[in-house]
Amino acid sequence: MKFLHIGDLHLGKVINNFSMLEDQRHVLRQIVGYAKEHRPHAVVLAGDIYDRSVPPAAAVSLYGEFLKALLIDEKIPVLAIAGNHDGADMIHFGNELFEAANYFVAGHYTPVMRKATVHDEFGPVHFHLLPFADYAVVREAHQEKDIKSLEDASKLAVESNPIEKGTRNVMVTHAYLSGGVTALEESDSEKRLVIGGKETVSASLFSGYDYVALGHLHRAQPVMSKKIRYSGSILKYSFSEENDKKSITLVEMDGEGQIETTHLPLTLKRDLRTLKGTLEELLNGEGTEDYVRVVLTDEGEIMEPMAKLRTVYPHIMALTLAKNNQDRFQSAQRLQQPQAQKSAVELFSDFYAHQREKDLPEAGRRAIETILKALEG
Repeated sequence: MKFLHIGDLHLGKVINNFSMLEDQRHVLRQIVGYAKEHRPHAVVLAGDIYDRSVPPAAAVSLYGEFLKALLIDEKIPVLAIAGNHDGADMIHFGNELFEAANYFVAGHYTPVMRKATVHDEFGPVHFHLLPFADYAVVREAHQEKDIKSLEDASKLAVESNPIEKGTRNVMVTHAYLSGGVTALEESDSEKRLVIGGKETVSASLFSGYDYVALGHLHRAQPVMSKKIRYSGSILKYSFSEENDKKSITLVEMDGEGQIETTHLPLTLKRDLRTLKGTLEELLNGEGTEDYVRVVLTDEGEIMEPMAKLRTVYPHIMALTLAKNNQDRFQSAQRLQQPQAQKSAVELFSDFYAHQREKDLPEAGRRAIETILKALEG
C-alpha cells in the first residue's frame, strides 16, 4: 500500500495583505506530479484544507482543480477530513455523493467514525477519518457529560470505534499530540485548537493503528515513532518557518502493516526569508521576488523606507528596526517625567535622546546653550 500524506493546505490564506493562492497552486501541481510519478493507492489530506471556515470563491475553485486532477484525471482516491480552520459544513457537504468519484471526506464529527477502505495486493487497509471537533461537540454527540477536554473526546472517539484485529488500519486526524521524547516544533502560523484549557492529546491513544496521518502542526515531524507523523504545511506561512524545508510524505506499508516514509520535497514559487542591513545596502542589493521581512540596522531617521524598499523587494511583508527598543522606551519614560523643573537645555537633551536613541554629545549641548542665550538676548 502506498499513499501520500499531506495536510494544512490553508487555501485562501492571506499574509500581510499578500494572497497565497498562486503559491498554493504552484505547490498543488507538484503534488499532482508526485501522484503521477508514484501512483499511490490514495492521497490522504489531514485537515485545514482552507484557511478559514468561509473561504473565498477562488480558494474553493483551486481545491476543485486539485481534486479533479487526482480523482478524475489520475483516478486516485482522496481521503480528507476537516481541521480546526475549516468549516465543518463546508467540508462535509456532498460527502455521500462524492464517494462515487472516490472522494471520501469527513467534515462533521459523528459517533460512528467515517471509514474508507482501500485495497492493495495484500488485502484491505481501513482509513479511519476523525475530523477536528471541539470536545463540547463530541460531548453532545455522545450525550456524555464527563467529556471535558480534547483528550477525553479523542479517547471516547477511539474507544467507540474499535479497529478490527488482524487488519491494517490508518488513523487520519487533526490534533496536537503529545508524549514523544522530544518536544514538538510549533510555528507562529498555527491557531490554538481551544481557547483556554489543555489542547494536547496523548499520542498513546492511537498506538493501535499501523499509521497515524496527522494535521495541525506546520513542521514535518514524527511523534513517539515514525508511524505517527505530521506531514507539515505545504507552504511557509510565518517567518518562524523560514528555515523549514517543505515536503509531503510518501507512506509505504507492507502486508504486515510495517511502514516506511519518504519526504518528497516541495519547491516554492516564492521563498519566505529575512534580510538585514542598512537601507542603502538593501536598496543596492540584487532584489528578489521572495516574500521578505526586512530588519534595518540604520540608527538615524529614515524617510519612507517601506516605499523605497518595495522598488527592489516588491513582496516585502514586514519592516522592523534592529536596535533594541528598550533605550527608546527608557528615553520615553524620561520625557514623561515632570518637566517644570527642567531647563530648556535639559528638555532638548531628553528629546534628542528619545529621537536618536543616544545621549546628546557635549559639543551639541554647548551649541544649544549658545543658541538659547542668543535667543534670550
